Amino acid sequence: MRTAALPLLTRVLLGALAALVLVLGLPQTAQATDPAKDTAASDTTQSAEDSTAGPADPAEDTQAGTASTGNGTIGIGVSGFRFEDLDPRTTPNLWKMMKSSEIGTITPRSVRSTSCPVDGWLGVGSGRRAADEPRDQCRDPQPPLDGWVADWDVYAQVARGDNYDATLGGLAEAVPEISAIGSGAAIAAADPAGHVENWSPVGRDLGEEAAADSAAGKLTLVDLGNTASDGYSLKDLDRRVGTILRSSGWLSADGTTIETGRSPILFSSIADGADDGSSMQATMMLRPGQEPGLLTSSSTRQPGLIQVPDIAPTLVQLSGGETMDNVAGAPMTSDSGGSNWESRYQAVLDRQVAVKTQNDLSTWFFPVVATLMVGLLVLAWFLRKNHRDLVHSGAYRLGIVFAAMPVSTYLVNTLPWERATNPDIAMLGAVAGWSLVLGSVALLGPWRRHTLGPVLFVSVVTVCVLAYDVVTGSQLQMSTLLGEPLLIGSRFYGIGNSALALYCCALLLSVAGFASLTKKPLTRLLIVLVPVFVSCVILAAPGLGTKFGSVPTLIIGVAYIALAAAGIRFSFKRLGLTVGIAGFVMLTVLFLDWLRPADQRTHFGRFFDSIISGEALGVLARKIGMNIDILTQSWMTLILPLIIIGVFWLALAPQRFSLQGLREAYAKIPLLRATVISLAILLGVGTIINDSGIVVPAVGILFLVPVFVHLETFETRHSRLGFGRRDDGTEREQNATAESIDGGGD
Repeated sequence: MRTAALPLLTRVLLGALAALVLVLGLPQTAQATDPAKDTAASDTTQSAEDSTAGPADPAEDTQAGTASTGNGTIGIGVSGFRFEDLDPRTTPNLWKMMKSSEIGTITPRSVRSTSCPVDGWLGVGSGRRAADEPRDQCRDPQPPLDGWVADWDVYAQVARGDNYDATLGGLAEAVPEISAIGSGAAIAAADPAGHVENWSPVGRDLGEEAAADSAAGKLTLVDLGNTASDGYSLKDLDRRVGTILRSSGWLSADGTTIETGRSPILFSSIADGADDGSSMQATMMLRPGQEPGLLTSSSTRQPGLIQVPDIAPTLVQLSGGETMDNVAGAPMTSDSGGSNWESRYQAVLDRQVAVKTQNDLSTWFFPVVATLMVGLLVLAWFLRKNHRDLVHSGAYRLGIVFAAMPVSTYLVNTLPWERATNPDIAMLGAVAGWSLVLGSVALLGPWRRHTLGPVLFVSVVTVCVLAYDVVTGSQLQMSTLLGEPLLIGSRFYGIGNSALALYCCALLLSVAGFASLTKKPLTRLLIVLVPVFVSCVILAAPGLGTKFGSVPTLIIGVAYIALAAAGIRFSFKRLGLTVGIAGFVMLTVLFLDWLRPADQRTHFGRFFDSIISGEALGVLARKIGMNIDILTQSWMTLILPLIIIGVFWLALAPQRFSLQGLREAYAKIPLLRATVISLAILLGVGTIINDSGIVVPAVGILFLVPVFVHLETFETRHSRLGFGRRDDGTEREQNATAESIDGGGD
């Protein structure tokens, strides 16, 4: 590249990125999903990645604590009830409750992909994921016998062996005064031995009994059954909820309005209720003195989104009990933000539509896209001698458009696509639209005549978009095609494994492009290391990326390109030293967080504590098991490693496969080949460290394959159009740049 073009290139890129960040900030504030403030932004950062959590910040007591009222709390649990089931005619009482309460959609994920009523009640009683034994059909909770919960020994045995570390009976230990109405409620109210003191079946005097128990200061749990079961009547459910609301003072005597009641009431659908598919469930909460709003918690940090493990610590806090130690959730909070009930209701419906759409599309979208991109690469290779203009011109453009597709899957959340009549078509259209916009800017900008110019533009935009998303709460990653599937409930904030793979690939290509603009080893090294160091802080800091595996992945992955930038020859000894440095840095971070008081540690400090106690083996075993499950779930995932190896083989041995464009790109960009090697190392490390396993390199090649296609066709296209040579008509600059490879250590 010409050094004289550097200022222009840099100015245009920075200007485009500044404008992009500004634009990204606008649609999020304009979305109908009322963005709640991060009321749970405390030192007790929650992470669903390792299924550990701590108590919420004491400041939250001003919102969630109601012990001063002198009354207990009523927790109503059902299964299979969604916000779509609400209807002002069929469920008038629940409809009134929704309009006046704090609401949120709840992920019912338990140990397995679908959750049964028993799973939900075990989660309520423990504050962690817990489940019944695997069964063909969900078990109906049975009434206790002489005060002992039926099948408790089965539940306890499963909890000991599922690696989720659930402590059954934790709720009963934290809140000594519990009454249970209904068979499922007895499961949540039982002590660690499976014994429940105060239990009664659901009767005609349900409302009076629940109101009397709560007036006596008890935490009252009510099981109103499984709405997904055959013959269940939503009208009966609504009538029973109405009697509880009326008896506790929340519903007026004539049943027309919601008033300020005496006891907090939490209504939640705690499980799917069937094994034929999962979906987001409904949660509503009424608290004396609390304005309506969107529910959230410090375990999710997303407005209108909570998880089943949040229910136990919420009930404990509302009841004034002792803090539960071993929980994966946190007390629910909310922020009304002055919103009306229509916007809140629309927000939770949008969330549920997004979750369902992502779940429906992801089964076929990426296999199709991957096939198209691999076919594009094969086409560019086989037909390079025939129909040269057509093939290379199309591959050149499509390559950069496809390279913009991964980041476009996140940018769709800047648009209200969930409101469309056909949300699946709207989502795909938004992905295609963003890809075309970014691809067009990359191809038409002043950087287009530089070999890595369009790729560099897309890479920098990708890094900036994902970094911006992490810093502002990760809303772009929620329920998008490359984002976090909330039905799995693996992560609710920070950076996910797919986003991490994309970020790292784009970051390494970005630093390689800018570092190749200079021949000074020290300057090159700084250009490589400074963005990586900043990225480590963003990706690993609690409350931001909160990604434990990001630091070793980046440090080990960047080692090869850093050595090449400094002009130092690579060796396995130096690689081993880098691995040691990465391990030392991460242990230091874990240790420093562990030194804080136990109630202020993040999941970093709690993980270090689990290493000391030996419980970390369970977490690691679960991650390894997830990796194996992902790899063996279908024949397509089994062949993914071969495809990934084949892609890097093509990229690193272009002369073997007659890929002249890549060979010329390596000659012109001193650090490009070293970057490809670093990417192979990085994706390999990411596969081992992160619990998504083979998904990490799979996402990486979704980005890298179109990049390779674009680079392969760049020189041929420009030579055909008369741009192959520089302005002086010579190749002196190309030769001079190629000679700098020796100084780059490639």
